[in-house]
Amino acid sequence: MKPNWLRNTTVSAFFLILVSSLNTASACTKNNHVRPSELIADEVDQLMKEKNYQKLDALYVKYSRPTAKTADGISPLSPFFSGIAQSFNVLCINAKHSDEEWLAHQASLSAWRDAFPKSVGAKLALALFATEYAWYARGSGYSSTVSDASLALFKQRMASAKQQFDEMAGPGKNNPAWYEGMLTVGLAQGWAPARFNALYAKASKLDPYYLDIHYANTAYHAAKWYGSDQEERAAINRAVQLTKAQLGQAMYTRLYWTIGRSPAMFKAGGADWTRMKTGFEDFLRLAPSAFTRNNYAKYACMAGDKPTLRQQLALLGSDLDPKKWDDDYHYAYCTAYAKLSGLDDKPQCFTRASSGAYYCE
Repeated sequence: MKPNWLRNTTVSAFFLILVSSLNTASACTKNNHVRPSELIADEVDQLMKEKNYQKLDALYVKYSRPTAKTADGISPLSPFFSGIAQSFNVLCINAKHSDEEWLAHQASLSAWRDAFPKSVGAKLALALFATEYAWYARGSGYSSTVSDASLALFKQRMASAKQQFDEMAGPGKNNPAWYEGMLTVGLAQGWAPARFNALYAKASKLDPYYLDIHYANTAYHAAKWYGSDQEERAAINRAVQLTKAQLGQAMYTRLYWTIGRSPAMFKAGGADWTRMKTGFEDFLRLAPSAFTRNNYAKYACMAGDKPTLRQQLALLGSDLDPKKWDDDYHYAYCTAYAKLSGLDDKPQCFTRASSGAYYCE
C-alpha cells in the first residue's frame, strides 16, 4: 500500500512543522509581536535581510548552548530558524514565490556559509531550505493533483536535503535542528515507524523544548500520513509529557491548535477541551499576547463553552480582532453567540462584520 502522503494528503508537512513557535498570521507580518520567541525570529529576519552574517552566526552559537531557553520556555533555535524562513515569507499561507526568488534566498544562505565555512548554523539553514524547496515543488494538494514531474522533483530535492544532513551528522547530532530536519525527511520519504520513532526519541532526549520535533512526530502519526487518530493522540500526549515541566499543558493546546479547525475536533475521541483550556492558560502565563487570547476565545466558542468565551472577550476588550480568527463568519457567529443570555442559546441570525452581510442558520 502506498504511504498516505502519496494517496490523499492535503497538508504540507513543512507548514505543520514550522508553525510551532510562530503562528502563520504573525509570521507574515511583524506587527504587534510580543512573545520572546517572536522577537527572536524578527531579529533573525532583519539580520538575514541586512546580510549581517557575522551577527547571525554569533546568535546561532549563542542559541545552540544546551541551557539556552527563551522567556516563554522553548529552545531559541526554533524561532532562530523560523526567523530565517520568515525572511523569505515561507510561513505565510498565501505567499507565492518564483523559482528565481527561491534561488535568491538559497544564494543568501550560501553567502552566509561561504563567509563562515565552519558554521553549522549556515549548513543547517541550507539543508532545511532544501526540505522547504522540496515541498514547494510538490505543493500541498491531493496526490492526484501532483504531476509526475513535480513528484520526481520533490523526491530529488528531499534526497538532496537528506544528503546534506548526513554530511553534517557529527556536529549535527548535538543539535535539535538537525533532528528536526531529518524527521522532516523521514516524514517525506515514508520511513518505517521503528526508524522514525528512534530518531524522535533521540531528538526528545537532546532537547524536548525544540518544539518542531513534536510537530513532525504528530504529523507522522496522523491518519492522513502513516498512523491513525489513536496514534496521533498518543503522539500529542507524549509531547505534553516531555514538555510539561516548563510548559504545563501548553503543548497540548499548541498541537491541537495546529490540527483542529472546527467544532468537530471536540467530539468523542478528539481534543479534550478541559486540557486545552488549561493549556491556553499556561500559554498565556508564559507569554501573554492578544493573538493567543483571541484564539482562546475562538476555541471556547468551538467547544460550546460560553462562560469562557464571554470571559475571554471581556479580557480582550479593544484587542478583540477578527483578523486573528480563522474567518470573519466564525468571528461574527461567536460574538453573537456570546451575547445570548442562555448558556444553550445559539444565534439564529447574525451579521458578518467585514461585509455587513446578514446570515441565518
